Amino acid sequence: MVGQERVTRDGLHMKRPALADEVAEVIAFLCSDASRWINGVNLPVDGGLAASYV
Repeated sequence: MVGQERVTRDGLHMKRPALADEVAEVIAFLCSDASRWINGVNLPVDGGLAASYV
């Protein structure tokens, strides 16, 4: 890997991009009653990439 792809992969705490099923699980949770107290926030599903910029 070279360039931006390597930088992005190395910045992920999970060391790989999310699988579609993993993102779907988050979406299903947010659509369920279990998330009824979650509102007005951005919820990154990025394997920790956003945290690496802090």
